[in-house]
Amino acid sequence: MLTERPAPGGGTRLVYLNPDFTPERYHAVWLAPVVYYPEPQPSENVSLETLTQIREAVDRSLRQKIGQEVQLADRPGPGVAQVRIAITAVGTATQPLKEYQYIPIALVMTGARAAMEGGMPANATVAIESQITDSRSGELLYASVRGGTGERVASAMQGQGGVQLSKLQPLIDEWTTAAAYEIRKYVRPR
Repeated sequence: MLTERPAPGGGTRLVYLNPDFTPERYHAVWLAPVVYYPEPQPSENVSLETLTQIREAVDRSLRQKIGQEVQLADRPGPGVAQVRIAITAVGTATQPLKEYQYIPIALVMTGARAAMEGGMPANATVAIESQITDSRSGELLYASVRGGTGERVASAMQGQGGVQLSKLQPLIDEWTTAAAYEIRKYVRPR
């Protein structure tokens, strides 16, 4: 059901939009905690602490930015849309990946290492996937996949001895700002 469309701030994304997802029907958002899917494992290039920091940074930024636009709810209810976000990996355009590389941070490291060695920086992709449902019925209202290219992700590792949250923060800010922008189109503003 996903179709390619322009993304806020540039680039493209894959999107599904249910025509019933309108501000007339929804007045608040219940934001589930951001998760990794599948759950990544720490490695020599990214610590468990950094993995946790990245997930928490995305979660915190989403809550802050979406909360500025619309009312946040703490449970399901009438007129409440549930938002679920997962940090995922979607693969590469030119090279097949090994199974373990589909773990988001392992994919980042594959692309980053290849970039430093003159390989495939533009082909490695890390994505944030979102799904919005009616909090009571579970009806799918909106789904989206938005990716960041290996060049941007690779720069997060260079000269730091591994992935650092500070280098990924601009990409996180871009994605969460875009998410808040989208939400305000479909949920009554504050």
